[in-house]
Amino acid sequence: MAMKMVLWPAFKPDWMARIRELGVEACEADSEAAALDLIADADAYYGRMTPALLAAGKRLRWIQATSAGLDGYYFRELHESQVTVTNLRGIYSDVIAEHVFALLLSLARGIPAYFRSQLEGRWESKDVPVIHVAGTTLGVLGLGGIGLAVAERGHAFGMRVLALDPAPKGRPDYVERVYGVDELHEILGEVDFFVICAPHTGETDRMIDAAALEAMKPSAIFINIGRGKVVDLAALTRALGNGEIAGAGLDVFEEEPLPEGHPLWAMENVMITPHVAAISDRIEDRRIGLILENIRRFRDGEPLLNVVDNKRGYVVSLSE
Repeated sequence: MAMKMVLWPAFKPDWMARIRELGVEACEADSEAAALDLIADADAYYGRMTPALLAAGKRLRWIQATSAGLDGYYFRELHESQVTVTNLRGIYSDVIAEHVFALLLSLARGIPAYFRSQLEGRWESKDVPVIHVAGTTLGVLGLGGIGLAVAERGHAFGMRVLALDPAPKGRPDYVERVYGVDELHEILGEVDFFVICAPHTGETDRMIDAAALEAMKPSAIFINIGRGKVVDLAALTRALGNGEIAGAGLDVFEEEPLPEGHPLWAMENVMITPHVAAISDRIEDRRIGLILENIRRFRDGEPLLNVVDNKRGYVVSLSE
């Protein structure tokens, strides 16, 4: 019997054709109701999972999530389920790491101040502090695919690299030390740049609070491309406004979109991008490539890529 997979939403026709070339009975759904009609005898599922779909999927053994980050994806029954869940970890790693360094280098070179002069049509040399990044210390929260890519690039820039990981998976050669969660304030006191690359979980919810920000150097730069809810936005705003840290590059926020009139919009030491760090012309090909590989592996009984720990809600092993 052919493997049956329900997809909601369905892929583009050429992608669906590639799935069917693997000998899969690929069933397209355009609504939850349509998916419910199809999922009772399905082996696998791609898309947004709901309690009703999970309960109806009596034969379901594998769920392929639609993203790398799983904020809002899990619910109690899925946390408790024995169904294998995989995500799209890895397809964004180098892309987001490039965005991190676009923000980091811009802030290190004082580019925001000059950009404001450009908008006003003024040629103006300013007394803007400049940080030469070689020899500085980079801290990374979360050593998943994105965090590793950020750490590797930091090392290439001649930075000393430290990391903190709630679920340590080992220490690559280019990372000097991996700290435990209970050592958060210790690593924050060491770094010149600190980058949030961790998912939002019960362990990381508002991990960066007022006390954590107070532990940082006044000269430090803070960057968040992970998840907004890892950071207490009000505490970060106060720290930036009071000069407790030197600047921030922010792509994600506790509340999105960042409200009009929020104090961060007017701060000259802040760079804001609207949750776009993962955008690239290569992502869609990577997405279907990873999903096709996991379909082949599932069909052939091989270990799947990016298996999520259902209790924790994120990938805890980088092995295949």
